[in-house]
Amino acid sequence: MKRIYIPNEEVAELKKIDLYTYLYNYEPNELVKYSKGVYTTMSHGSLHISNGLWFWWAKGVGAKSALDYLIKVWDYKFYDAAYLLKKCVENKKPEIVIMDIQAKPKELNLPFHADNNELVIKYLNESRYIDKDIIDFYINNNMLYEADYDHACIFVGYDDEGNHKFASKRSIRDDWKMDLYGSKKQWSFRLKNNLSNTLHVFESPIDLMSFQTMEKQKDNDWKCENYLSLSGAAMNNSNNNYANVPPALNNFLKENRNIKTIFLHLDNDNAGKETSATIETLLDNHYQIFDLSPKNYKDMNEMLVNNLI
Repeated sequence: MKRIYIPNEEVAELKKIDLYTYLYNYEPNELVKYSKGVYTTMSHGSLHISNGLWFWWAKGVGAKSALDYLIKVWDYKFYDAAYLLKKCVENKKPEIVIMDIQAKPKELNLPFHADNNELVIKYLNESRYIDKDIIDFYINNNMLYEADYDHACIFVGYDDEGNHKFASKRSIRDDWKMDLYGSKKQWSFRLKNNLSNTLHVFESPIDLMSFQTMEKQKDNDWKCENYLSLSGAAMNNSNNNYANVPPALNNFLKENRNIKTIFLHLDNDNAGKETSATIETLLDNHYQIFDLSPKNYKDMNEMLVNNLI
């Protein structure tokens, strides 16, 4: 690009252009409505725009301005990105809307449903080896569906009044996954049975469903107890002198005082092992706790797949 001087005050004005404003005015074909108040882009399905901010989940980067978008997503040099925005503004002055991101509470807006769940069913059954009856059960109970835009798996968690409070998204094409904006981890994906005092704990819905598939293969009742996904495991912050029970587990135990026994089925990695150890340390005096995490496999789904191949 031709090098011309851009005054600092003009650069400051260019930095005020948020990504939604830029795309709406200059690249409208890139904007894709994802759900209420959330947009993504045609080129990057994992880049979400909401409340004046954008975040590219696939790369773990985000910001507010269109300038940062051009630099971090499209690898523009700073000057080249600023010059591009300058030419856009000169050709058409945009209406810049500055959103008050602090004024709005985090609201969970579920992605639109696809016309059917065919691709999600195929992925979970043929790639993940999860039993078709179990997949259908969660679909029929509105806990699993296929997203319209990118056909990803959407796993939904509800509070005790039946309001959706949590949703996680899992790609059917690669390992990309995330909790949706506005999700409350304390209401993570779970299956309750008020008649049981036993709880099985997993990192993900797919691990949970994998365990249930293995139970069904043994002719056991795969939904006779309580099953909870933590939506991941996190290493404890080394700067803290204390550790916490994961929010999903803490809330489940608080809301279900009948639980007496906990079986842990977390991943066979450092985060999973540390989370299991934390749970045992903090809750061992109150519950019977058994660590049944896979010893020879990465996670419960890998155990399922390897036992079937």
